[in-house]
Amino acid sequence: MIDNVLRCVVTCFVLQKTCLILLFHRLLVTKFFYYFAYGSNLLKERIKVQIKGAEYECNGILRNYKVDFVATSKRWHGGLATIKEKSGSMVHGCVWRVPEELAEELDRQEAGYHRLTVPIECPDCMIECRTYQYSNAKATSEPPSPHYKTVILAGAVEHSLPASYIKGLAAFPDNGYKGRVEVDIEVIKHLNEA
Repeated sequence: MIDNVLRCVVTCFVLQKTCLILLFHRLLVTKFFYYFAYGSNLLKERIKVQIKGAEYECNGILRNYKVDFVATSKRWHGGLATIKEKSGSMVHGCVWRVPEELAEELDRQEAGYHRLTVPIECPDCMIECRTYQYSNAKATSEPPSPHYKTVILAGAVEHSLPASYIKGLAAFPDNGYKGRVEVDIEVIKHLNEA
């Protein structure tokens, strides 16, 4: 009986040690970057379409920028979210932890945008994050499709962004597009089927 108890104790110790090693490996060895999302990638379902390894970290604020919708996207059939510098304004969003090996995939998803490194004010600290800004600074404002706007609003609600900020996003007019978009996720299924 003592042998069985001893074997059980040793087995539990080995399993705990293995779990600790895996945890430390994940935290210390896996390289990642922080990504600040303010558009469609606010929604977990949307970011996981291409960036499956993304993990939600926290909500955050980008100060002295505002959200606008510009250009026209073939994927979304309307204007795309971007950030523009504006003193005194703020953009609410969420911070995702993204494995470094998915950096190029995120760049491909954000085609037409360029990377920026920005300081994001989080509840307990400041985090340097990668975010994306539409590359054509002369692009004119264009309303988003109802599909794109719905995804952004769903992500804002999902991450409990401030109600006043969500109300501001909802106030952007959409372009009234009816039909399918290239993104097939549950939150816009009813719009894709219309």
